[in-house]
Amino acid sequence: MGESRSDKDTKLMKNPTFVRTLLVALLLVPVMSVTCLADDSKPQRLAQLASSAPQKTMQTQFPLRASANNRYLVDANNKPFFYQADTPWMMLLQLTVPEAEEYMADRKAKGFSALQIMLTGFYGMKNRAGHLPFVDDDFAKPNEAFWAHADKVVQKASDMGMFLMIAPLWSGCCGEGWAGKDKAGKLKPLNVNGPEKAHQWGRWIGQRYGKFNNIAWLMGGDKNPGESHELIRQLARGLHETAPRHLIAVHNAPENSSAAYYDDQPWLTLNAAYTYKEVFGHVLGEWKREKNTRPIFLSESGYERESNDGRGGLPFRLRRQAYGAVLSGALVGHAYGHRDLWRVNDKWRESLQDTGAKQMALVSRLFAARDWWKLEPEAAEDLITQGRGKAGSDDYITAARTGDGTLAIVYLPKARTVTVNLARFIAPLRASWFDPTDGSLKPVQAEVLPNIGTREFAPPEKNAAGESDWVLLLEGNP
Repeated sequence: MGESRSDKDTKLMKNPTFVRTLLVALLLVPVMSVTCLADDSKPQRLAQLASSAPQKTMQTQFPLRASANNRYLVDANNKPFFYQADTPWMMLLQLTVPEAEEYMADRKAKGFSALQIMLTGFYGMKNRAGHLPFVDDDFAKPNEAFWAHADKVVQKASDMGMFLMIAPLWSGCCGEGWAGKDKAGKLKPLNVNGPEKAHQWGRWIGQRYGKFNNIAWLMGGDKNPGESHELIRQLARGLHETAPRHLIAVHNAPENSSAAYYDDQPWLTLNAAYTYKEVFGHVLGEWKREKNTRPIFLSESGYERESNDGRGGLPFRLRRQAYGAVLSGALVGHAYGHRDLWRVNDKWRESLQDTGAKQMALVSRLFAARDWWKLEPEAAEDLITQGRGKAGSDDYITAARTGDGTLAIVYLPKARTVTVNLARFIAPLRASWFDPTDGSLKPVQAEVLPNIGTREFAPPEKNAAGESDWVLLLEGNP
């Protein structure tokens, strides 16, 4: 959620220039090619356009676990799982069970496979029925009325095949969490309860939710551990003792992955990346960690319609994050966010239909139709030999190639000619341009390209949304 999920973002929304830009981006009617459907106002249009490649549709069988090489996730049948999460952090607090079911049904229809949510919300928050999670903030006194509602929502998610990444006790970046001290210097409940109660409550959580196969845990919450380091460790340790099948990650402050502070912990099984910069550098740095390789996912970055970092929250940014993260090594997947949906405020229903979320369906369909889990980031200049741009800029090209030389995926944030070394492939290949705004495929040319020498590729100038980002697919057969 960033440095402050407060009303700071409203300052930018009051800026006339930004508002005009936002409205144009949201209302722009795409100009489709003759091979595309002319009306993409309905969500299913995007799904239809994205289905030009065969889809792997076998139902996920939870629980999930790390792959043999610790680079991605697989289900109980050893089938790779693509983690595409929405972040309705306050869903358990703000929605009834039928409303939560409605929310999850919409997200499933749009290609989301997971949700990131808080179990106990911000400190002091009550759920819709007016219940707090604890009596007198005492971890030894859970309020059963609160937990009974949470149980029902988790059960509904399980029934619907939705994976949940749950933050049990949000640390809080800006005084809103359960850890550290408040502005007056008073200790927050996690620190007041102490390490032994944190450990025992972790065991209680694991015992209560260990029966669910569709759960992973996200410790911390938008804050580096500081004085709460041992408390968070004890909470995670207790949870792992009673729910050992559940994966565990840590959500630290921006630019700090899970491994930044807990790399030596046996319960840490996932590495959550978190950045408000262009994602390539941060995610690639985690991919290159020399010890304790773990599956990586982008747990948070910029949100749609939000700009608490001053860099905007338009769909183009969301696309850069999603494709850039996976192609830089986040082979687990990524999380999408929205200003009104993370709060689950009174605009949540209408916000479900925003442009960025619809385009996320195309991300999952592109990768799920191919062996994305075999990709390795192309950090050097030996695949894209010219035109890649400057690392860290918003037009830098991210690319990944499978080790067997049969597939490469290249994301161009801005249309320009790039030179590709086709000798990196083991067999002749076909090339096509994938439009990340409507899912259409445009072959570069009909014939198969020989896997020798270099070749220049130039995308169409504009995509269906009138913007200039494209995905270059280079696909061959072994």
